[in-house]
Amino acid sequence: KITFPAPRSVSNYARLGTTLAQDLSSFTLCLQMRTDMSSTSHAGVVSYAVQENHNELLILNKGRGISELFVQGGKGADLGALPVWDGEWHAVCATWRSTDGAWQVYTDGVLQASGSGLKVGGKVRSGGTWILAQDQETVGGGFDPNQAFSGELSQVNLWDRVLTPAEVGPDSCGQHGNVIDWATTNIEVFG
Repeated sequence: KITFPAPRSVSNYARLGTTLAQDLSSFTLCLQMRTDMSSTSHAGVVSYAVQENHNELLILNKGRGISELFVQGGKGADLGALPVWDGEWHAVCATWRSTDGAWQVYTDGVLQASGSGLKVGGKVRSGGTWILAQDQETVGGGFDPNQAFSGELSQVNLWDRVLTPAEVGPDSCGQHGNVIDWATTNIEVFG
């Protein structure tokens, strides 16, 4: 696990030593998180940026107790209030597919929200930069202190397909993503 201490700061983040070798037309992103932050805090949890778009793939708490999923920027999917702001460990999984823009978000294996129409026909483009605990406004940087995350993150895994509800059960974060595998990915921690 990686700890991003409070008070939150643009100096505290981690960069994954990997990128996307190919564009993704579907994905499942899973992670484990623990935070003492308020659900009304604005905080980037996982951010993937390419030259064309700094919100290529982003999970962000927007404040007001609402989290959002962004794919290729634009308007994000409103994930509602995720029950993860209680200081305990939680598993979070987000899925998306290009064909109809269908998306889902699970916490601890339970479906919290779903929808469709998010970036229909789009792709998560290759060659970008993965940052944990900040929201990139430029590739690899442009952090805002009011969008920093404090707490702990672990088991960040990415698949190139939509996992089934059974696969994103409570034990999903012990699995190994076929695009990003937390167990074998080099991670550079700053701060």
